Amino acid sequence: MPLIISMIRTRMRSFALLGYLVLFGYPPVAAQNVTPTPETGVTPSTLLLYRADLYSGKETAYEETEAQIVQSYADAKIPIYWSALQSVTGSPHILYFDGFDNFADIEKSGADLAQGLDAHPEITTLQQKLTDFVSATRTALAFRRDDLGYRLNKIDLARANYVRVSIFQFRTGYEEEFADAVRTRARIYETDDINTPWMFYQVHSGFSLPTYIEFQPMNSLGEIDDALERNAKARRPGGPGSLSAQKWIREADLSVDIQIYRVSQSMSHLSAADAAAAQGAKRESASTGPAKKYILRARQ
Repeated sequence: MPLIISMIRTRMRSFALLGYLVLFGYPPVAAQNVTPTPETGVTPSTLLLYRADLYSGKETAYEETEAQIVQSYADAKIPIYWSALQSVTGSPHILYFDGFDNFADIEKSGADLAQGLDAHPEITTLQQKLTDFVSATRTALAFRRDDLGYRLNKIDLARANYVRVSIFQFRTGYEEEFADAVRTRARIYETDDINTPWMFYQVHSGFSLPTYIEFQPMNSLGEIDDALERNAKARRPGGPGSLSAQKWIREADLSVDIQIYRVSQSMSHLSAADAAAAQGAKRESASTGPAKKYILRARQ
């Protein structure tokens, strides 16, 4: 896919953010790049993930500029859509989740992008401004592992407030052991009827070691408490999650990086359907009353 990769690298240099073309949409003849199915819902089969690391103190400026870009895309009616995940933990950065039905669709979307930006050079000027706020970038391509997901048809990032992203890396040769461990967890969740869905993606390119990425949408940070309690039970002696049952973890030199993200509506350009879903979820959240236990202050 030389065309789209070339465009990606060009846009990264020019406005440090091509990967954010989350491209959930086709031209006007089709509303989304992701074809829903009863089993997988609206979870995409293929991902182009892009991370933009921000200079300290530039978070607000970045968000304001991105919000202007979002409005410009909406005003120009450019059928390119994206969702932005803003880091709550770790160093300040934005993770853009670009979903497609397949890798070929990534390349096809390049024509829509080029046409839209050529007709509206003012957007390119705004995107160029973003380079002042970005210290580093990274791009990866990945594909969904249906055998590792749990209740995929219950996942809709447009309706989530937060997303827990876990990156698993290990030595080559332990892929099946890792997959078995994830399947075991899914069976436990299914047996206990735990309605906490997740989706797994295997990285195709962008990382040197075997890498799997888990996305777990959350309505509130309070769901972390439930997860901690479940994990504590799973670690009981002799249980399926005990170290004695997971010797491969040490042998594989498994590393796990977990980050929490807030789904940023101001930096996301959603299709009409996704925007409606997001607004509906926001109203539902407001009707339950504000959370008292967690206060998340915006970074300045």
